[in-house]
Amino acid sequence: MENTFERLSISDRKIIVAIDFGTTYSGMAWAETQRHDRRTAITTWPISKTIRDGKTSEKVPTKLRHTKNDIQWGFQVPPQAAAEGVSEWFKLDLDPSLRPLTENRGTGRDAQKLVSDYLSKLGEHLLYTLRLKLGEALVRNTPLDFILTVPAIWSDLAKTKTLEACQQAGGPFRNSQITLISEPEAAAIYTMHGLDPHGLEVGDSFVICDAGGGTVDLISYTITNLKPILEIKEASPGSGALCGSSFLNQRFETFLRSKLGNLKGFDDEILAEAMERFEEQAKRHFTMAALPNDTFRIPVPGLANNKALGIQRGSLLLKAQELQTIFEPVILQIIQLVRDQITSSNIPIKAVLLVGGFGGSIYLRERLRNSLGPNIQVMQPPNAWLAVVNGAVMKGLSLSAPAQLTRVKLEQRVARRHYGTEFDVPYDPSKHSALQSLMRWDGLEGYYTVTVMNWFIKKGESVSENEAIYHGFYLSNLVSSGRIQKVMLEIFVDGIDRPANILRDENLKLLCKVEADISHIPEKQLTRRRGADGNMYYVVDAKLEAVYHSASTSWTLIHKGQRYKTVKAEYV
Repeated sequence: MENTFERLSISDRKIIVAIDFGTTYSGMAWAETQRHDRRTAITTWPISKTIRDGKTSEKVPTKLRHTKNDIQWGFQVPPQAAAEGVSEWFKLDLDPSLRPLTENRGTGRDAQKLVSDYLSKLGEHLLYTLRLKLGEALVRNTPLDFILTVPAIWSDLAKTKTLEACQQAGGPFRNSQITLISEPEAAAIYTMHGLDPHGLEVGDSFVICDAGGGTVDLISYTITNLKPILEIKEASPGSGALCGSSFLNQRFETFLRSKLGNLKGFDDEILAEAMERFEEQAKRHFTMAALPNDTFRIPVPGLANNKALGIQRGSLLLKAQELQTIFEPVILQIIQLVRDQITSSNIPIKAVLLVGGFGGSIYLRERLRNSLGPNIQVMQPPNAWLAVVNGAVMKGLSLSAPAQLTRVKLEQRVARRHYGTEFDVPYDPSKHSALQSLMRWDGLEGYYTVTVMNWFIKKGESVSENEAIYHGFYLSNLVSSGRIQKVMLEIFVDGIDRPANILRDENLKLLCKVEADISHIPEKQLTRRRGADGNMYYVVDAKLEAVYHSASTSWTLIHKGQRYKTVKAEYV
């Protein structure tokens, strides 16, 4: 393998950069295609404009503070800064369906602009770090390819907004290749690569539970091949919910305000210090062994001693039992998600692999083990917090480097919904009686037509980014009205488990509008036909090619064997 990379020319050299843009914390890692075995996570972060590597941490807070003259980000944002001036949780605001849960967590600024501002700051720090490690000349002359992770439960619109925000961030993102990958898939690539191959067999199945700050994503995978590389496929559609560790913080904040809010001297600074200790100590070290009477000290400087409330010498003495009441509703939701994912897989599951920041929680692991019983292992791989970003780097290397250097290959994914579009078919009274009032006369063909759904992907079917899916379409237009300039197709989705209806119903949702510009197709290549009504028609008989990737779809128009990359999709 090493020799293969040594044979790459300078023009083949790239720097692969992965960004795990998270709800509460974000991470970056990079690798060179000529040194694929060296993946480097960025672990030093700025604490001011002048001190650019003053804080060591695996990740950096996903926070912004717009001051009069500057934008503070990450560790630059003071813990005691007024809450109304700090933007956080703005990642979740990219998905409109999640907005009610996040509407009070920011400054009211545009979510996409906030994401762009934050990614811009990440980009600045990336360039600073790469120049420090590799030198100015190499960084200037080497292309950067970015792999950006997104939650699997996100809508296609939210994924598109993330990509657009990254492109708008400028800096190193400008003119660079940016690829989206789902967070649990990235975690799976890293985690499966790290498993002991001697303990694996073809047919073994695992659940990846990526528990982060905002979202918890789950996907089941089955091993299909062990040699020469590890090949896996999705065993069932992924699932997830908003029940990440941020909701523990939210519950703890509510608990503090309820318990201490009326005390003299309690203010935002005390709250911020208490929240910081909860984040760094109590939340991470809480275990079942602490129950019921272990005590966690939460700083509340300046508050008077109060035996009834457990305040002693500037600290709130928090009983483990009280912590459990904060944890339990969130933990129970995750346990139910895992159990549902195991059930939907409909195959024996060997282990649940916990990754992500919250995935490192000892208490979560213990509760899952107790719930699932002895037949399913619950494992926390090393560096669980960095599993997503490291897996994203590995995915980027597999996309940019020779195929034989791929270490873990995902062969197939499972469609989470039905995908289809409307098309016209000859009216058949035995099938379409409910549509009789909507019949239209087709002057070209000389019969009545009705519009029905054509489902080209069915929920639960296997799809692969190595195998395109084709949707044929047929358009006509009177020659007297001019040639067809554009083709517009509306792609619909339906999430029901039963076969989707051939007619529009309340389950149908518009996913995107796909527009193909065919104005550049030479006139001589356009087909003309005389219709049954005696008029001349332009006829376009073409195919739309869809390739479904981890977190995005690419579209290509094919007309008479020619491929046209003039297709754009507008997600809604």
